Amino acid sequence: MRRWLLCVIPLLTAATAPPPGNGVSFQVLDETAPQEISEDTVIFIDGHLVAHFVLDDTHTSSTATINLPAAPQYDYALCGRITIRRPNGTSELRVVDGGATLKDVNGRLFQALESNDFTVFYLAEAKQDAFNPPADVHHTNACSLPVS
Repeated sequence: MRRWLLCVIPLLTAATAPPPGNGVSFQVLDETAPQEISEDTVIFIDGHLVAHFVLDDTHTSSTATINLPAAPQYDYALCGRITIRRPNGTSELRVVDGGATLKDVNGRLFQALESNDFTVFYLAEAKQDAFNPPADVHHTNACSLPVS
C-alpha cells in the first residue's frame, strides 16, 4: 500500500530555474493515504525550498515541477506535519522529517512516500514499486518541528 507525505515550513528561499542548457527538471507527486486527514509539507534540495504541498480531503494530490542546476546528486529533506486518523478513530499529528540523496533526476517523476506507520518519509521514483525506503533515508534534523 502506497502512502504519501505532507508539507510545512517555508523557511528558505525557493530555488530558481536553472540556467538554459545547464539544468535538470523533474517532478514530485504527493498524494494522501487513506488514513491521512491533512498534510502540509515542503521539500528542500541542497538547502533550498523547491516545493510546498498542502493536502486535505478536497485536495488529495499535487505535483510540483522542480528545476535545478545540473549536479551529480541532490540531498533532499522532506519537512512538515501530517495528521492521520488512527484505527480507533482519534487523530494524531506527526512530524515529517526525512531525507536522502537523489541521483540521475532529469525527466523523472518521484513520489513522496511514507513507511513504518508514518514515521519514515522519502522520495522514490514513481515507476518503481518502492514500498521500502532507500538505504540512506534518515531524519535530517534540518526541519524538526515540535508537535503541538
